[in-house]
Amino acid sequence: MGYRKDWVPTGEEKLLELMAVWREKLGDAALQAAYGWPAAECALVRNTLGAFADARAAYQAAPTGANHTAKDEAKKAAVEGMRKFAREWIRNNPRMSDSQKEELGVAVADREPSPVPVPAAGPDSEAEINARSPGVVRVRYLGAKPYGVDRVEIAWLISETPVDGPDLLSNKETFPRNPWERTFGHEDRGRKLHYSLRYLTREGASHWSDVREVVIP
Repeated sequence: MGYRKDWVPTGEEKLLELMAVWREKLGDAALQAAYGWPAAECALVRNTLGAFADARAAYQAAPTGANHTAKDEAKKAAVEGMRKFAREWIRNNPRMSDSQKEELGVAVADREPSPVPVPAAGPDSEAEINARSPGVVRVRYLGAKPYGVDRVEIAWLISETPVDGPDLLSNKETFPRNPWERTFGHEDRGRKLHYSLRYLTREGASHWSDVREVVIP
């Protein structure tokens, strides 16, 4: 996973707060030695941060057009200096832990991809039958599969009595795309097929959908 590019605050109050942390840490000789930061680079960045703080204070004291321009130019130089220093001396610095990087506001790359959430409920569905196709039942899930769903699982059972819940459907099959299709024998025609669907992801399975029924043609 990559780093975020927007880790530098856009609001000037928050930016000054982060810059104060930078000025303190980049001016610490012990941290320079521990992290391998060049003293000259640290001093250069600290100077640009101080220049922005001074320019902003001058603009607040006298909000003229010239002072506004000077403030914006100093801010741009300071932010560019922070980004450059972060790229070269913080992001991939093996001497720094993730928490030490984050103290400076630098966004740390995710070590592992975020898990894909498992849908809570199974899909709605519809069954298709055609008198010209005896014994054939097709079941479709409605709508697109949610992100991260690999397959859909169907549980089914032929029974003339109502089925109270998906746990009682003993036959299970998976299918990656629509439709699920099965051809039943002559002996099953006219009988009731009860079925339920659920989504499958790498992280687990959703709950089963409500049990539905269709008469096998």
